[in-house]
Amino acid sequence: MTLIVDAFHNAGESLTLGGIARRAGLPYSTTHRILESLIPLEWVSQTPLGYSLGRRGLRFRNSAADYSALRGPAAPHLHALHLRTGTPVFLTAMDGIDELVLDRIGGGRTATPGLEVGARGALHRTAGGRAMLSAIAPEDVDELVAVSPRGGLCGPPPSVPALHRELDRVRRRGGLSVERAATVPGFGAGAGRMSAASAIVGLAAPVFGPRGATAAVSLHARPTAPIREWCIPLLVQVARRISDELADSGRDARPAVPASA
Repeated sequence: MTLIVDAFHNAGESLTLGGIARRAGLPYSTTHRILESLIPLEWVSQTPLGYSLGRRGLRFRNSAADYSALRGPAAPHLHALHLRTGTPVFLTAMDGIDELVLDRIGGGRTATPGLEVGARGALHRTAGGRAMLSAIAPEDVDELVAVSPRGGLCGPPPSVPALHRELDRVRRRGGLSVERAATVPGFGAGAGRMSAASAIVGLAAPVFGPRGATAAVSLHARPTAPIREWCIPLLVQVARRISDELADSGRDARPAVPASA
């Protein structure tokens, strides 16, 4: 039931049966059976366009996670980082098994698809997600990536041994996650003629609250306009400043009640 309610990313969204099943990671028959039981209880309502959240579902959604304790202290640092680098800056959080995009500064035509505010995706798919995973015990990483995320930026299941090798490299860099142009899907079909495969297109550093690393600050660019090396210390400095402010205030990057609970 929770997987189905979480499949609706915003209060006014209508989804087909197939769309809910794909986001929830459940068989069609199971999804249909649960939906039919939720309708009379007003968790879900059926409309001409498909299904949407009902009265109780909307109340559940409205009482979901509040990340203001993280977003408030982070905002001025994110803006300053964008002004200094000229690259889109993202603040993401680990929300259950998903990476949730909380804020994006800059972008426009250079914005990275799938990283819109409110988007969810697999933690292993982005530099920000891998920065957060690097702060987690390997056995806990195995459990997280074994479950299908509910967002759009999912892709194929990860190669677990390859993921652990990459997370080990991230840990040796102090939590800094680096994504190269050669790892971008479709690289070489146009992008390769304008940039090197080793060009940096993603950088991320973890943000630590009192309960550990549950957020990340990241830069994302296209292979045609890669991130410069001098941006690395600026990004690390911003992540540390946000972490310090959270520690000084005793606040955590995570809400008291996670949205995916």
